[in-house]
Amino acid sequence: MKILLDHNIPHELRPLFPEDHDVYTTQYLGWSGYEDDQLLEAAVEASFSVVITLDRNLPHQQDLRAYDIGIIVLAVHPVTASHLEEQLDRVIEALPHAASERESVVLE
Repeated sequence: MKILLDHNIPHELRPLFPEDHDVYTTQYLGWSGYEDDQLLEAAVEASFSVVITLDRNLPHQQDLRAYDIGIIVLAVHPVTASHLEEQLDRVIEALPHAASERESVVLE
């Protein structure tokens, strides 16, 4: 599964995903400055299955049904690498559904 971590997700989480997941960051791809719609279009064009973001407003600002991609929104607080790492099992569990159904999933 090809996964894109948005610019607001710490890069340190990338190697914590299972080996059979290809995980990229927006920074690595040079997409850090993209607006939400540009990022989603680029992710679809590059055949990503899922975008993972901390942007809680994304589902309200974009018509996510217009993009053939799954979205996982991590609505967690506090936003620290260690706290996000604690949520990683839930993220990995949600990936197949988000990818296969091309839906947005909010994890609180």
